[in-house]
Amino acid sequence: MTQGTQQGAVGGVPAERWREREEEDSLFRQLRLTVRQGLERDAGTPAHAWEALTQVGAWEFALPIGMDGLDLGQAVAAMVCEEGGDAMQPVPLTDTLLALDVLSGLGPLAPDGLDGLLDRVREGTHPIAVPGRLPDPRGSVPPGITWKPDGDGGGIVLDGSGGPFAAGVGPGSLLVLASGPDGPCVALVDLPAGGVEVRPLRDHGGGAVAGAVFDQAHVPAGSVVLRGIAAERALARVGLRAAVHQASLLAGITAAALTAVVSRIRSRRQFGQALVKHQGPRLRVAGLLARLDAVRWAVGDAAKDLDENRLTCGEAAGLIALTAETALDVTRDAVHLHGASGLVRDGLVAGCYRRAAWEALRCGRPAHLWDIAAHG
Repeated sequence: MTQGTQQGAVGGVPAERWREREEEDSLFRQLRLTVRQGLERDAGTPAHAWEALTQVGAWEFALPIGMDGLDLGQAVAAMVCEEGGDAMQPVPLTDTLLALDVLSGLGPLAPDGLDGLLDRVREGTHPIAVPGRLPDPRGSVPPGITWKPDGDGGGIVLDGSGGPFAAGVGPGSLLVLASGPDGPCVALVDLPAGGVEVRPLRDHGGGAVAGAVFDQAHVPAGSVVLRGIAAERALARVGLRAAVHQASLLAGITAAALTAVVSRIRSRRQFGQALVKHQGPRLRVAGLLARLDAVRWAVGDAAKDLDENRLTCGEAAGLIALTAETALDVTRDAVHLHGASGLVRDGLVAGCYRRAAWEALRCGRPAHLWDIAAHG
């Protein structure tokens, strides 16, 4: 999607008011502009979007310096997720960032060949997808996939299914989160693999999406990343980051929908004048922009708190619940404001609505997340 830098307005306010934060320093703003321009220029397809993210160094942003990364912090990673959501290309962006987060924190537990895997990820040749939901802010493993020991060799057997996940570019590996008799387990399954089937799901306009089915899939010990207490601790750490990254992605999808709405009401005429001149749609869009602004401020502040180790589980849960509800509400209203054209399967606003419908649930249902926030 190419959005440009047009100075459209709702009530005279520049169209990109929901895309900038005035307090961003010049270096951060330039980095955001670099990521945005790369996606706008090259993201004609999911493959092009993935290449654009690789060219701007998005995977180095998230890695520590000791692993040849730039260690720019979670605020930068969240910004990349927001711009990726705004580009509306179905790539496993938050999934790959979560995988890098898990793998970079392993230390002496790192499996053999980790350096080679990270090199392939940095080169853009090895996307990593997480089938099903991401861990919630407490680090709890979502239901759907179970594991059991595979003899005495340290391997495991996986059963169950997980989905959906963005599949615009085919993943080289699946980072599988499973529950079992000894607690959670994290396994890295290279594709193709016996007993593992990646099934394309029906695309309703939000982009390519898939699920994964595990049928007695034997995973060798070398591919079992973490299990038991070690997995619980790692997932509790990355669960907070996953919530912020997913909230940023949803904010970007919401911004893409509102960009389409602003363009629509400025170009559509009714009773002899543009829709933007009518008070009803004008005030309605202004309300949607205000909700998105509030979410973007909350996400930005949470990312900074995450960098300073101040973000709590309850705050992260409240953030993703608020963002998910806002994305669902705003994209639904965007469809209504488009009228019949909002129902066109290949239209941008319909795609935003349909993608938000499943992306909003990847860290858990909002009601469950609000409960965590209340007791967190």
